[in-house]
Amino acid sequence: MKSFFALLSALCLLTACSAATAPKGKSAEDYYRLGEQHFANEDYQEAINAYEKAMEIYETAELNRRAELRIADAHFANEEYVEAAAGYEDFLKRHPGTPQSPRVMFQLGESYFNQILAIDRDQTATRNALITFESLLKIYPDAPESRIAPERIEACRNHLAANELYVGLFYYKFDKHKAAIDRLTELLEKFPDSPDKDQAYYYLGCSFLENGHPNLAVTTFENLVADFPRSPLAAKAKTILREEF
Repeated sequence: MKSFFALLSALCLLTACSAATAPKGKSAEDYYRLGEQHFANEDYQEAINAYEKAMEIYETAELNRRAELRIADAHFANEEYVEAAAGYEDFLKRHPGTPQSPRVMFQLGESYFNQILAIDRDQTATRNALITFESLLKIYPDAPESRIAPERIEACRNHLAANELYVGLFYYKFDKHKAAIDRLTELLEKFPDSPDKDQAYYYLGCSFLENGHPNLAVTTFENLVADFPRSPLAAKAKTILREEF
């Protein structure tokens, strides 16, 4: 009798299980919408997880493309600029010429721009940002995203010029005048609109003088006086010209 009731209970359980409806699995679109919800709530890592799940399921190439871009957007919103830059760059390589390209290129430039270090540090991010914004302006000059590109380009160029000046002054300080001449000359050639141009002129003139090139020193000091007559360094250059020549 006990075995009969045990068998009956097992049959009832099996029947109940077979009658139950299995939970329906989420679709890729469901995971994408879930990612959008997490993104709106600023739960960026959860958003990334949901977008990645949508891509794993793979329903359409278009949905995967959207999820791929949103993963980069989530990294950017979470201030993970290295990961964001990698995502945007990969998107541009995999999907060239899409309607999203101007925005993606702008976001790539912003990702690099937000990684820029102080003038005494490596300037790879500055150069990458400059190249990206220049490309954006050249390829998509009429895109709304291009409106801020000139401002970013100017900021990057000024930062690179400041880095060149920093290195040039470092060499000058330690009496490496040939190296200082090379860096300061490059600054004036590559960044003629630098706000620090008067300093470049002055220390280049001094470096020429210390390195045995008086004629080049005179020309450089005269350029400083002509281009920046109100600069305190122009007054110092005049004194040198008066006393040394």
